[in-house]
Amino acid sequence: MNLFRSEEHARRWSRFRAEAAGGLLPLADAMAIMSTPRHRDRLSGRFVSSAAGYAPQFFERVKAVTRNDPFWDPTPR
Repeated sequence: MNLFRSEEHARRWSRFRAEAAGGLLPLADAMAIMSTPRHRDRLSGRFVSSAAGYAPQFFERVKAVTRNDPFWDPTPR
């Protein structure tokens, strides 16, 4: 993961690839994704046994936040 000051800074990076542009998210969007139980409840004593139940909400949030951009599609290519 690389952190940049702005989208413009990321696009000027020498290793930037145009097909990765969909991966650029504002901090607020990244925080929205990480606020699902999949990330929030990691210290819960029931996290491992409950992890499968967290996936649907996590992937729905990713789709909503990224407007279903193909960059964020979790299916193997």
